[in-house]
Amino acid sequence: MFRKKERGQSAVEFGLIVVMAIIMFLGRVQFGLYLYGLSIVENAARHAARMGSVSQTCAPCEAVSAAESALSGQPVIRDASVSVLAPGGVVGTTVRIRVTAQIPMVVPGGDAFGLGALTTVSAESTFRQEGWTP
Repeated sequence: MFRKKERGQSAVEFGLIVVMAIIMFLGRVQFGLYLYGLSIVENAARHAARMGSVSQTCAPCEAVSAAESALSGQPVIRDASVSVLAPGGVVGTTVRIRVTAQIPMVVPGGDAFGLGALTTVSAESTFRQEGWTP
C-alpha cells in the first residue's frame, strides 16, 4: 500500500542532487577562473614594475609595454587596463604599477548571489628605480 505513494521519489531526489552538483561544479570552476585571472594580473603587474625599474629611457613607457605584452593573448581576462601610479625615472625613486582586468561569470544567475556579470581583479607592484650604466 505504501509502495504506490513512493513511486517516482528516487527520480525527484536524483534531479535535486544533480542540480545542486552542477551548481557546485560551476562555482568551483568560477573560483578557479578567479584565481587564475588574479595570478595573471599579479604577474603582469610585477613584470611591468620590474621592467620599468631597470629602464634606462622611459620607465613608465617600458612598464606599460611590458604589462600589455604579458596580458596579451590571455583567454581568461577581459578589458585589462594598466595604470602608472609612480613613474620612477630617477635612481632611488619607485615605479608603481596597477593592473586591473575583468573575469567573465560562468555561473548562471550570478546576480542572485550578488555577483556581477564580470568580476574585477586588480594587483599593484612597486620596485625601486635602479641605476646602472651599460
